[in-house]
Formats: sequence, structure tokens, C-alpha cells
Amino acid sequence: MKPHILNKADLHLHSIHSDGADSVRAIVEHIANETDLRVAALTDHDRIDSSWQAHQLAERYGIEMVVGQEVTTNRGHLLALFIQERIPSGLSIPETSAAVHEQGGLAILAHPFDRICNSPMRHRPRPKLSDWRSFDLDGLEGVNGCQLDPASNPRAEAMGKLLGLTMTGGSDAHHRQAIGVAYTHFVGETAEDLRHALELGACRPAGRRWNAAEYAAWAQRSWMPRTWRAVWPWARPVVLSPETA
Repeated sequence: MKPHILNKADLHLHSIHSDGADSVRAIVEHIANETDLRVAALTDHDRIDSSWQAHQLAERYGIEMVVGQEVTTNRGHLLALFIQERIPSGLSIPETSAAVHEQGGLAILAHPFDRICNSPMRHRPRPKLSDWRSFDLDGLEGVNGCQLDPASNPRAEAMGKLLGLTMTGGSDAHHRQAIGVAYTHFVGETAEDLRHALELGACRPAGRRWNAAEYAAWAQRSWMPRTWRAVWPWARPVVLSPETA
């Protein structure tokens, strides 16, 4: 690792295989050609096949894609990074963290203070400090791009500091135009360097929330088509191979 090099990683992305708008290939191509990201993680909801596709495609484009999943726990969403197999949904946060750690992965709680998306703050009773400490997390998402409440990210960063946890940043992009608006700054160039930085807490969240145009694009390209597919299930996309996704 070259200690003087600072790079960016977006650790929270979605494709058409969960609730995003773009194919795996389109996401990888956009990251390689339109952003300054060196590393990213495709974290579709409760599935890992699309993330493996991105991981396999990335080498062709000169970037690295971490295999990940956004896991639905019984008290919110958790980003499982550097995993090999799908993590089951519906477990408690400590159980989910343990399942991630069994695979040698890292457990990062996504948008922890979001009252709209699924997070501990949407579940009663709301967690006490002792609960937060019992979650056995490797980090908290300190900057999430898809936050309507401007206080959510600052509260997450404050909790991360209180718990002494690594803080990450991710765009939570559901369409490629929002990729990279929030990110994790880390020292190094590779996914291995990123992991080392996450384990040591030698990284920091940065970036911003989505702007109005990015929210409008999300509604047009992700939310409305997803609603359409929910009404007409036969319109759901099929999982494609790495050659065609």
C-alpha cells in the first residue's frame, strides 16, 4: 500500500436486480468511465448474485468491486461487505453481524438514523446506547446520499464517534447519476487497502446528499418503474449472466 495516495470508494449501490434502475454492466461502466472512484460495492437488497457479477466484470474496466449485500435485519438495513455467500434476512442485528463475521466480512449499519428507510430508528423501542454497543458492528454509515432528513447523517457520525466505530460513506445510488455523490475516503488504491483502512478506522465519510435533480431521476428511473413492476409482476427483470448484465 502506498500511504500517500488517497482514494474514494462508494460502498452502497443498487442495481435493477433489487430496487435500482441500471444493469450491473451499466453501473460498472459508469464507475469506470464517469467517476473518480477506485473501489465500489454493489449492495442489492437481500441478494448477492448481482454483486458477484459486478466483481467479475470490474477487472475488465480497471476498477475493483467489493462483493456485498444490503441485508434486511429485524431492526433495519445492514451492509455486509467482503462476503462470499448471501446473508439470510430477518435476523437480529447481532445475529446478522455474526453471520457476516463467519464469512470474514465486515458489518456496517446502513443509514442508522433514517426515519424513512429501514433503520433502528423506525423500530420500537428505539435502541439505547447499550443496544448500539451490543450490535457487534464494524462500522456505521456516517454519510448516506439518500437522506431526506438533513440531521440523519450528523447524528450517525456523532453515534459512530461515541461508539468508536469506523465511519463510511455511500451514495445509496439507485440510478447511476447518483453514484459517487457520497463516498468513503481511504488511504491506498485497492479493495485490499480499503479493507485494511476499514478495519483500522483509517478512513472517513465524505460527500453530500442527493440534489433535487438526482431525486427526480430516482423517481423517474427507479421508483415509478419499480411500482409498475409491483403491479404487473411479469415485468420483473430476470437475473442475467455477467456477460449480459
